[in-house]
Formats: sequence, structure tokens, C-alpha cells
Amino acid sequence: MKALSEIDLNNKKVGIRLDLNVPISAGKILDHEKLNAALPSIINILEKTSNLCVISHLGRPTEGSFDQELSLLPIKEWFEERMEKEIPLINDLDSVPEGLSFFENIRFFSGEKENHEDLAEKIANTFDLYVMDAFATAHRRSASTYGAIKKSKNVCMGMLFSYEITKIDQALKESSTLNSIVGGSKISTKIKVLENLLEKSQKVLVGGGIANTFLKAMGYEIGKSLVEDNMLDMAEKMLKTGKIIIPENVYIAESSEVGEAILVPVEDVHKDTMILDIEFNITEMDKLLSEMTIWNGPLGMFEHDKFSNGTKKLISYLEYTSSKVIAGGGETIFAIKKFSDIKNFDYVSTAGGAFLSYLGGDLLPAIEALKTK
Repeated sequence: MKALSEIDLNNKKVGIRLDLNVPISAGKILDHEKLNAALPSIINILEKTSNLCVISHLGRPTEGSFDQELSLLPIKEWFEERMEKEIPLINDLDSVPEGLSFFENIRFFSGEKENHEDLAEKIANTFDLYVMDAFATAHRRSASTYGAIKKSKNVCMGMLFSYEITKIDQALKESSTLNSIVGGSKISTKIKVLENLLEKSQKVLVGGGIANTFLKAMGYEIGKSLVEDNMLDMAEKMLKTGKIIIPENVYIAESSEVGEAILVPVEDVHKDTMILDIEFNITEMDKLLSEMTIWNGPLGMFEHDKFSNGTKKLISYLEYTSSKVIAGGGETIFAIKKFSDIKNFDYVSTAGGAFLSYLGGDLLPAIEALKTK
């Protein structure tokens, strides 16, 4: 895959696919992290050519219709302020102006989601070079994230895309030792991730609803806790690797809304209660230190303060461990921002689904397309 640094951009008309999908309320941007992460590629390109058009999606609008609440206007204005220049917001690829411009929410246009050939060709034929810098969308086979790459004569990775892959590969493929932490609600959504990480890690600590399924597979009472009975055989198979670390103590309550969080040993969970958080097991994590650590998924219902102890303690541990920490996933990023700062970690991915797919060893559609060029 070609990197942006390998391309001669002189006098080129460039299109760049970014992920500027950020939360907006009443026209106010609530989180600037993805926007800041996109700036380096934009600045780098504009140092070598003046003609650049930014393409992104925002939210999940109905294709073929305009929704003012999901317009890229507030994002365009954010970049205008940072770059101290006026930037036109356009909605027609037939009339892309010279200079820096933003194309309106690509998901307003019919054919994006289904990777329609007409839209993919339109994007590809508009530019001399198409830059894919939206790693967070790399798992989607859409017109702007797959079809346009396949149909463009000249394509490359953007700086953020390249950096995301480099950092995750450092953990998955290049580290001498790796430990992993996987939380979240369901094993079924993370089978490939767990299997791949079990193969590459010294150990994998599990939390959240995922831990409940492992606990039941081991014969523990889990009461009314979230569990996937159809995944018990898979959990038993993974336990046989000897690498799974299950919680020794858990926080239980009658429900997420009723009762206080009570810390009990896993063997003392009552049938009328639910496991809603775990005690982070520092002792087990410290038995085999590692060069790198991968973390995806909270250890409990951290949205409720009384069930946030495990996730909070995990974050505190990861902030000060000598291991380099790579974290990613929507809930993981939310938890880090709630209890800490992404600057306290070696790398926090901007991606959710793409991060998970890459951890699972999948060949992401965007990477598949880039490798053909």
C-alpha cells in the first residue's frame, strides 16, 4: 500500500476520505478528537498542492435526501477557524472549486452505502489522487471507502490511516510479548478478536458480559446476569488454552437500577442477583508483564458510577504500567475520556468496528482495495 509520503502531489487535484463523524448538538461539536487527528494529512497535502476536497460522512441519514442536522457545515466551520481561511461546502462533484473545499455528507448521496458503481466512479474520476485516511470506516464496503479506491488511477493511505495500522501491528505482529484485555457484553460479537488475541497473547483478561459466559462455562452461578448460552461451548474451548483470566471477585446487584453494588467472590453470586461489574485483577496481570497491551471493551456497566469500579481501576493500571498500551473501540474511548485522557496511553485508535475487525485478523475492504494499487 502506498503512503502519502511516496506520492508526488505537485499540481495534483486531490480528494481525501476522512472520518469526521463526531457528535454534534444544536450545531455545537461535542468532541474534537477525530477532527484534530485529521488535520495533519490536510496540512501535509496543502503544503504541496492547493487543490484538496475533503469527503466524509456524518451520522446515518436517509440516502438521497438532505438533513440539515447531519450537514457537515459545523465541521467545515471548525476547520475554517483552525485554518483561518474560508472553505466552501459543496454538493456537486462536477463543480469542485480550486483550493480547499468540503463535500457535503457523502451519505446524503444515493449509492454510498451499497457501493454503487456510478458514485464510486464519479468520486474516482473527479481527482488526480484519492487519499484514504478514514481508518474508522475501513471495514465498510461503501462507494467512498472501497469502490472509489478500486476505480481510482492513483490512490494512497493518508497519514492517520497509515499510523493506525502501524500502531496496531506493533502490538499484534511485532511485540515480543503481548497481554490483552477484552470486555463488552457478548462473546458472539468478538469471537474472532478473542481467538486472534488468544493466539498472540500471553494471557487475555475478560470482563463485562463476556466474563459472565466464561464463568457459567466453568460452572459458577451467575444468577440473572447477561449470558450467551449458545456460546458456552466456545467459552469452554477458549478456557482450555489456559490463557483466559476470569474475575475472582465481582460486583452484584438486583439490577442496574435497583440495589447497591456489592463486591463478592465469584463463588458467592446469588441466583437472584446480576453481575454488573468486576474487580480488576491486578495480581494476575502483574504475574506476566508484557512489552505491549491491547485493550478493547469496558469491564462493567461503567455508565453507572456504582458499576464503574473495574473499568476505572483498569484505566488507572494502564496509565502507569510499563507496557505500551493500544486501546480502541467506541465504548473503550468513551471510558477513557470519562475517567482519564487519551494522552495517557501509547495509542488510542479513532476506530470502533474497524479496530475490532483488524484485531480479529480480518482483511478490511479498504485495505483490500489499497493493496490492489
